[in-house]
Amino acid sequence: GVGAAKAAGNYGAQFYPTNLANEKGFQQVIWTDSNKHKFLEEAGTMNVFFRINDTLITAPVSDRILDGITRKSLIALAEKYKVPTEVRKIKVSELIKAAKKGSLKEIFGAGTAAVISPISGFSYKDKVYDLPKIENSYATRFKKELMEIQYNIAEDSFGWRYEVK
Repeated sequence: GVGAAKAAGNYGAQFYPTNLANEKGFQQVIWTDSNKHKFLEEAGTMNVFFRINDTLITAPVSDRILDGITRKSLIALAEKYKVPTEVRKIKVSELIKAAKKGSLKEIFGAGTAAVISPISGFSYKDKVYDLPKIENSYATRFKKELMEIQYNIAEDSFGWRYEVK
């Protein structure tokens, strides 16, 4: 697979399953591993983050998961704010268990075009799991911080900005 590259061919495979998801009222699909479909990987064309309690979890990069700059930026922001962050495989079963217990607080996609796209719920095997609406979400906080750095409103303590002449 060439999922680790921003290649046009990576986007074609999403159209059919995304259309099926759209027919059921969903906007996007979250891909699982191609071998056993046990682990969550990406949301459509974006990296995906899961917040269980106060821990932020995202899948490790691989030959199928893009090492996106927005992904890297969010991990750096989480570390700056001492948000517990785990880069590891996350099982579908773990996500469902957390949703049932109420410890799944947020899911959001991260990518160049959308920056951060909050996800309000998900479905697995025709069961829908809605996420709570929470104050001070990581998605809102990190998107604001990242955009303020991009637009030179906030201090860039990471050295991400470069003057272009």
